[in-house]
Amino acid sequence: MPASNAHDGDSPPRSVTSAANKRSRTLWIVGALVTVGLIAWTVIGSWRSHDPTQPVILAEVIQPGAAAGFNVLLITLDTTRPDHLGCYGYEHARTPTIDSLLDHGVRFDDAVTSVPITLPSHATMLTGRYPPPLGVRTNGAFRLVSEHVTLAEVLKNHGYDTAAFVSCFVLDKRFGLNQGFDVYDFAIGGGIRRPLSVHNERRANDVSTVAIEWLKSRREAAASTPFFAWVHYFDPHAPYAPPIVVSEQLRDKPYDAEIAFVDLHLKRLLNAIDESGMRDRTLIVLASDHGEALMEHGEAYHGVFLYETTVRAALIFSCPTLFDRAYRVDDRVVALADLAPTVLDLLGLPPLRNIEGRSLLAPDPLHDRAIYIETRFPELDLDCGPLFGLRRHTDKYILAPTPEYYDLRADPRELQNLCDDAGANAEKLSRKLSEMMQHWATDSEDQSLYTMSPEEIRRLESLGYVSGGRGSSSDDAPCDPKDHIVVINQMSEVMRLTALEQYEEALALAKELAAQSEGWVAPVRSMAKLHVTLEQWEEAAGVLRKFVDTHPNPEMLYLLASAYHHLRQWDRCEETLQAAEIIDPLLGAIPLLRGDVLCAQGRYPEAIDAYRKAMEIDPDRVGPEAGSKLEQARRHLDKPTP
Repeated sequence: MPASNAHDGDSPPRSVTSAANKRSRTLWIVGALVTVGLIAWTVIGSWRSHDPTQPVILAEVIQPGAAAGFNVLLITLDTTRPDHLGCYGYEHARTPTIDSLLDHGVRFDDAVTSVPITLPSHATMLTGRYPPPLGVRTNGAFRLVSEHVTLAEVLKNHGYDTAAFVSCFVLDKRFGLNQGFDVYDFAIGGGIRRPLSVHNERRANDVSTVAIEWLKSRREAAASTPFFAWVHYFDPHAPYAPPIVVSEQLRDKPYDAEIAFVDLHLKRLLNAIDESGMRDRTLIVLASDHGEALMEHGEAYHGVFLYETTVRAALIFSCPTLFDRAYRVDDRVVALADLAPTVLDLLGLPPLRNIEGRSLLAPDPLHDRAIYIETRFPELDLDCGPLFGLRRHTDKYILAPTPEYYDLRADPRELQNLCDDAGANAEKLSRKLSEMMQHWATDSEDQSLYTMSPEEIRRLESLGYVSGGRGSSSDDAPCDPKDHIVVINQMSEVMRLTALEQYEEALALAKELAAQSEGWVAPVRSMAKLHVTLEQWEEAAGVLRKFVDTHPNPEMLYLLASAYHHLRQWDRCEETLQAAEIIDPLLGAIPLLRGDVLCAQGRYPEAIDAYRKAMEIDPDRVGPEAGSKLEQARRHLDKPTP
C-alpha cells in the first residue's frame, strides 16, 4: 500500500546500524531554530507577568446562543506552534494580526491536537471526533466518509452559505473534508507542480485573495444569509521558504518568517470583513492543526513523536460583540475536537451526536479530563511502532515500545520520563487508554483510500504483486521511533540535498542508509526517485522492480512504469500502470504517462483519451501538463498523412 508521505518526501526507518550516526548532519536552517525553540520556553515564564489577558471560566462571560445567526470564519494555521505567536508570549513574533484577535477574544492556553498531522487533525476539528472512530489516521491514504457529520453540513442545513479555501493538496476534496461546503476551493499556486505529491501548495497571498473574492461575491446576500468560511494557510509547513522578508529580524528565522507572511495576508482577509461591516456579527475561530518540533527531542518536523512541541495547538475565539476584552482559559486542557461543538453551542444550534469533543462553554472544567493523542506515522511510513497516549492538564502518558509518563507542571519540556516511578497516575492513564482503544478496535474501521475489493486484489496478484505491503516487513516487535530519530532525520538530509538539486550526493546518502538497514523502505524510495531524476533508467528499473514485488505502492509502480517508458518496454510499462491504477485510480500521473506511451507509439486518439482522463481525475497536480500534451497530440493527429 502507498506511503502517506506526511512530510512530502521520503520518511524513515526500521533498524539502522550505529554507523549511520557518523552521517548525522545539521538539517538546513534547523540549527538556528533549535535556539529559537529553546528561547520560547524561557520567554513564556517572564511574559506571564505582563500578560494582558484576564483568566476566565468561559461560561461566566458568554452563554450558549450568544452568537445566534452570526457568520463563522474558521482560520487554520498549518504546523504553527502557539509559542511562536505573539499573543502566546513569543517576543520574536511578527504576528500583529493574529495578536489583535485577542483584543476582543479568548485564548485557550492548553489546547492540544489529537494527532500532529494535517488531514486527520482537520478532520477532528470539523467533526468533533477522534482519529480512531473517524478512521482518518495520516495524510494521503485515508478519507473522511459521509457517515461522519461535519460542522459545515450542520451549518449548511441551517441556512448558511459555506465555503472552504484550502492551501495544500493533502486537504483536496478527494480526502472527504468537502462535506457540507457549497464551495471547496483548492488550486496549486505558482511554481513546480509535483504529480505525485500530497503537499502541492498555494501561498497565503493567493488563499486570501480567493477568499476575499468569495466574500465580495456574496455581499448582496450578506444581510440575510450568514456564512461559514474555512480558510487554511499551509505556509509554516516545511520547507521554510518565505517569499519575502517580512522583517529584518526574521531574516535568519525562516519558520517565524513563514508565520509572519501568513499574518500579513490574514490582515487583508480581516480588512475585507471589516470593510463589509460584518465584523461585529462574525465569530472568528483561529486554530493551528499541530506544532513543529524544530529539533527538540531530536525531531526535525512533526508526526514522529507526541511531545508538546507538536501536540500543543493555538486556539482563539474572537468577536467584538461577544468579548469585551482579552481573556484566557488556562485552568483546563481542551481539544481541537472541542472546536465544532463549541461553535454550534455559541450559535445556539443542535449539537453533534456521538462525538468525543465537548462544548467549551460547559462550566465544569473536568480537571481529570484526558485528551486522546496518537501518531501512526511511525508505523505506516517508518516501519516503527505507532504511538498512542492520553494528555491531561498536568500530565501525559504515551504508549510506546518504551512507555513514557511526564509531569507537565514540574517538567514542561518532557525531559524526565517518570513511567517507572509514576505509580497510580501512569497506571490509571494506561488503563483508560487501553479501554478506549479496545472499544474503537471493535466499533471503528480505518477509511483507507486504497482498500481493494477481492477482485482488485486478485487482479493485482495476477500481475505478479502481493497485495499487502504496509508497516513492518519483519515479525519482530516494532521498534521505538525514539531509538532511531537520528537516522530518521538523516532522510531529511536526503530531502534537503534533493531540494538543492545536489542529486548525486543525495543518492549516495540514500544508498548508504538503505545498505545499513535492509527492509527500510524510505531510503529505497529516495534511491528510486533520484535514479529517475538523474535519468538512470536501468538503475531505476532495477531498484523499483525489487521494491514493488513486496511493496506495490502506486507511486513506486508509476516510477517503474516511467523507467520502462524511457527504456521503450511498452508492454511492461502498461502492465505496471495497470497495477498502479488498481491501487489508486485517482492518481492522474498514471493516465498522463499512459498518454505519453501511446504518443510514442503513434496512437494519438487513444493518447488524447488518456490525457483527458488525467485532466478529469487530477486537475490540480497534472491538469495543465495533460492539457498541453493533449493539444500536441491533436496537432499530430491533424497532420496530413504523407
